[in-house]
Amino acid sequence: MVVLGGLLTGGLLYSGIRVRQMRAKNRIISLKRKESSALPGRSDAQLAGSEKPGEKDYPVATATLGLALAGRFLYAPLTFAGVAGMLYLLWPTFKNAYHDLVHRRRFTTLVLEALVLPGTILAGQFLAVAVAFWFLYFALNNVAKAKWNANENLANVFIVPSTHRVYVVRDDVEVELAVKDLQVGDILVVGAGEIIPVDGTITQGHATIDQHMLTGESQPVEKQVHDPVFAATLVLDGNIRVRVGKAGKETLASQSVQILNDMTRYTDNLELRGTDAADRMALPMFMLGLATGAFMGVGRGLAIVWTPLDDALYAAGPLSVLNFLNIALRRGILVKDGRALEVLRQVDTIVFDKTGTLTKERPQVVNIHTSGALSENDILRCAAAAEQKQRHPVALAILEAASARNIDYPRVRSLSYKQGYGLTVVMDGQEVSVGSARFMRQRALAIPEALQSVEAESHELGYSLIFVAVDERIVGAIEIHASLRDEAAKTIAQLHAQGYQVCIISGDHEQPTRHLSQRLGVDRYFAETLPGNKAELIRAMQKEGHTVCYVGDGINDTIALKQAEVAVSLRGASTIATDTAQIVLMKEDLSQLLDLIAISRKLDNNFKATVVYSAAPTLAIISGVFFFHMTLATAILLYLTGMGLSVTQAMLPLWEERRSTSKEEIPGRG
Repeated sequence: MVVLGGLLTGGLLYSGIRVRQMRAKNRIISLKRKESSALPGRSDAQLAGSEKPGEKDYPVATATLGLALAGRFLYAPLTFAGVAGMLYLLWPTFKNAYHDLVHRRRFTTLVLEALVLPGTILAGQFLAVAVAFWFLYFALNNVAKAKWNANENLANVFIVPSTHRVYVVRDDVEVELAVKDLQVGDILVVGAGEIIPVDGTITQGHATIDQHMLTGESQPVEKQVHDPVFAATLVLDGNIRVRVGKAGKETLASQSVQILNDMTRYTDNLELRGTDAADRMALPMFMLGLATGAFMGVGRGLAIVWTPLDDALYAAGPLSVLNFLNIALRRGILVKDGRALEVLRQVDTIVFDKTGTLTKERPQVVNIHTSGALSENDILRCAAAAEQKQRHPVALAILEAASARNIDYPRVRSLSYKQGYGLTVVMDGQEVSVGSARFMRQRALAIPEALQSVEAESHELGYSLIFVAVDERIVGAIEIHASLRDEAAKTIAQLHAQGYQVCIISGDHEQPTRHLSQRLGVDRYFAETLPGNKAELIRAMQKEGHTVCYVGDGINDTIALKQAEVAVSLRGASTIATDTAQIVLMKEDLSQLLDLIAISRKLDNNFKATVVYSAAPTLAIISGVFFFHMTLATAILLYLTGMGLSVTQAMLPLWEERRSTSKEEIPGRG
């Protein structure tokens, strides 16, 4: 009796686990197969973003369990109502099995399970099946809530909080409202220093807007009537009225939540790969199980039929990948495409874009050249006064230099501003112009001979030169250099130590690019490269047999990012570059690339171990049945041990990460 009880208990546990695996797998297949009519017309994005798995069937599973318990302990006929619930939950299995057998003419794992699982119910194991279904949908319901919360947390990085207060024009009166109460068509009043909380169109006024948070543009943009504006951007100067086009989760910024759906698609592919592998073995295993049952007994035949060949890729494999994606996110690395982690292990060449990637976003003032009676501090004072309301990198560099020299400058009245060229202001009764050589020539201002040689040298070395003119006469120039990222040299040295070939692609002149390459010790560099030619250079490397990871930061990197096998972008990249990149370094720190490579290698080792732990019981069960007279109970115990080890192996990296680091927030806007 003890042995019989043990066999029965083991059989119930084993059947429950297989039912849970089958049902979860069934959901994946039914969502992915276009022939399925369960969810017609729904896109992958809709399925991933708007539907919470398990939410619909969890109440059914709960009722089924209640009926099974009542039938077992109170009133036996209630069991039949519980069986109806089980059949409802099993119905997709029967439909997909019929589709596979009749339309696809394939004997798949679904066909095998459609034969075995009803047998479990016919054997009278109602309570075990009901408990299995309840645990399945309880887990799915809680996983759905966790993913939903993750979506909300990421959205909060980009979306203005719904409790944020704004002013809306109602009947020519400004009324204070919460962002959550905004409606399409409302006229929103936004002033300097305020964040625009919606997507919309300017109906009145003009402003200088910093879109860096959303688009990565280093310089602010001038906006006027009829121009579009976007949520999560900052008004630096001016006052505007905006007609609300989209608010809340409909804004451009909120669309970033789609990246979470992209992250999980790779795990879905792994599950399908595991299912496909099992499908190929389903009929041979079924026939082997029948033969084994006929000659060696039903119990041993069942052990063969239930051998879990697909668990490694289907169950524990995706779990391992998801955990490493979470680890990357905890470290400020957003992996938008899980396949990139797999491909990264094959990379042997890493190519960096120079500007904005190896160099800092904000340059530094290095020299101040005079041409006239004004001193260096006078020239810097003029430039700082003119640039005091600007927030682009060059302006910030000038203001930082003035602050370092304790230079005070007056508030000025702006006369004109030409984006990318320069601006003119009135200071102390004098007209001051600050800008590029092109801006000065457009104003018909002659560059003094003393500064012409400085201009030529700066052009040759790739430095920026900002000219300062007072009352239509150029009096000096400010020399600005791009600053190398602090971590760039160390990161490249460690990449070399790990055996990678490192290259630089730059649109700058030959001499500054060569100087930087020598300073960093890279293997190859390419100077004066047009944006369209960057992809050609990567393609040439690929033809040489290299697998390339491209690290870029800017709109002109888009084609190169698409061409490379792995595309990495800093968070400061433009919208197009960030959308194209498979991986985004959220902290804008190149040393994160080393973390990314380490995560990729650990994933490879962990995944291999997970496959071994999951596949070993399969071989052991088959060998045990034929050579050691293994019983069904022993086979179940061996299977559960292997499954436990594989799941533990898949979860171990995340547990270790949580123990070794304190709780961190996802990098983003505070």
